[in-house]
Amino acid sequence: MSSTGFLSTSNLYEPEKERILGYVDQWLENGGESRPGWLVSLLEKRLCEYHQAEHCVAMSTGFWSLVASLRLSALDAPEVIIPSFTYRRLADVVFWAGKVPRFVDIDESTLAISPESVERAIGSNTAAILAVHPIVNCCDVSRLTEIAAKYAVPMVIDAVESVHETWQGKRVGSFDVPEVFSLHASKLINGLEGGYVCVNDSAYAGRLRDFRSRDKSNARRLKPGHWLASDMPDIHAAFALAGLDEIEENVRHNRRIYRAYQRELKGVAGIRLLAFDEAQQTSFKNIVVEVPGVSGEERDCIVRNLNQAGVLARAHYSPPLHSKSHEYPVLCPEPLPATERAARALLNLPCGFRVSEADVTHVVAMIKSLLSDVPGSCDG
Repeated sequence: MSSTGFLSTSNLYEPEKERILGYVDQWLENGGESRPGWLVSLLEKRLCEYHQAEHCVAMSTGFWSLVASLRLSALDAPEVIIPSFTYRRLADVVFWAGKVPRFVDIDESTLAISPESVERAIGSNTAAILAVHPIVNCCDVSRLTEIAAKYAVPMVIDAVESVHETWQGKRVGSFDVPEVFSLHASKLINGLEGGYVCVNDSAYAGRLRDFRSRDKSNARRLKPGHWLASDMPDIHAAFALAGLDEIEENVRHNRRIYRAYQRELKGVAGIRLLAFDEAQQTSFKNIVVEVPGVSGEERDCIVRNLNQAGVLARAHYSPPLHSKSHEYPVLCPEPLPATERAARALLNLPCGFRVSEADVTHVVAMIKSLLSDVPGSCDG
């Protein structure tokens, strides 16, 4: 078991302390607190190179990076199209961007937002499409880009789980739409907290920097609601830069954990490991399994049993957003059958820097035992 006694589903990569302190020393040598943003600018430059993007704008969180991108992209219309099977706060992002979320279904084979569902939802009320890469592989960027262009609707991509990925050989972050990433400790690059947007449009990048408001005198000249104090602290940039330096080591570890799950789950009836597309570059970061032979209640019971044993597995994107209550208007005019099925059958399993191959063996043995005892293990 992990030295903490718990096995998390988050990446939690810890860069070498000396490397972090080396970046802090550089910052101090270049003015420190008298030059706020010096390390952040260095991080932005490095991330441009990494993603093969023209511009990168770092902010305090991935959440506000998404809000800013939607605010600056959306048309003067009320609705933003988003998947229901996604991050629990994505509808909140749309609300803070001043719009109404309109939920659409996923593609059952990829678990990504369905291009067909997106196209059906587009109408005169559509302000933007907020596409999301799932935590295993990518959404269909090519088809979604075609649909957005066909209907002249702006698109933003939530790429927080796809930092290292390629789509059809092209780096995520290099497409000609705003692509948003997170530097939360749970993500591939750990900046403790933070986010950033990759874009190829210099004017748009300038508006993002205005929204971020490091220059408060300039920010206050913007329209009300179009700026927010969302600067990234330089110490967070130091952490992220160290993590970026060590990203290949991070990915190698994740690959070993994924291979261990492949070995341990091979031939286990009643469970399927979601496979990474190894024809593309990928981080192998997240472990998701499907247990199609059990009900949603039985899946949740398996989660409870694992949690009680210190295995912090969780139901994957469950409940979906369209089935939750919201304190603001939302729209879901169509049934979402693929979303409903996925929300009953999927589990996130422990992964990341603090999980070992021995931990994987332990977790899978527990799951085998629980599967053989369903529904008996859930009595009471």
